[in-house]
Amino acid sequence: MKMMKMNFYFALQLLLIAIAGYTQNQNLSAKFNTGMSFSKPGGDLGEVATKGKAMQLFATAEAGYHINYFKKKNFGVRLAGVAGIDYANFLANDRSTELKVSVPNLRARIYPFANNGNWDEELEKVLPEGLPFLIEIPVWIGIYSCFNSLHFDYGVGFGKILETDYAETGFQDQTVNRTMKFFGWGLQPQIYHSESGKWIVNAVFDFGKYSWTNANQGTSSFRSNHVGFGFQYNF
Repeated sequence: MKMMKMNFYFALQLLLIAIAGYTQNQNLSAKFNTGMSFSKPGGDLGEVATKGKAMQLFATAEAGYHINYFKKKNFGVRLAGVAGIDYANFLANDRSTELKVSVPNLRARIYPFANNGNWDEELEKVLPEGLPFLIEIPVWIGIYSCFNSLHFDYGVGFGKILETDYAETGFQDQTVNRTMKFFGWGLQPQIYHSESGKWIVNAVFDFGKYSWTNANQGTSSFRSNHVGFGFQYNF
């Protein structure tokens, strides 16, 4: 019942964002990201397991709605609902078994310094003038990454952990399902912006952690860091 309530909450959030975007004219966006996930076990899980296959797939779909801080400015906050899938792989410390982890997840995301217009034109309005060339470049990169893509995530994952034989010892497969909490942050800087402003291509550098309570009331976790790319469409 608790899981059903969480699913309903996030589905309702996505619906409200979509309705708000369509009724407020061109503030709605849709984004899809994919790439490689790198994971490291922690907590109780980290005591008995270590990293397995380093690179695993991730994918996320996002619906966002932008709200300007001021009426005549394009800077504001973007609120988003995210649905995704994460994979992780770990090995028992004695290399006898392998843990294959899949985590469908739902997240609430906030971009506190989002820009809803042409980012380079907006940045020219706030950058100090007369900077030396070698200083100007990192200033541009820093402001650009922060204003357009810094975000924070909080959500829930529905993890399936399959423990299977790795050293051919005859171990019988065991599956455990866990509801996991997720918290993370990241940068998704733009690498392409169409002249129409409708299409954006972005890189992905996201960092987060899943955590959950074990049957013995201990706590396990694993870090899930993403590197990849994505594209966004602005309605």
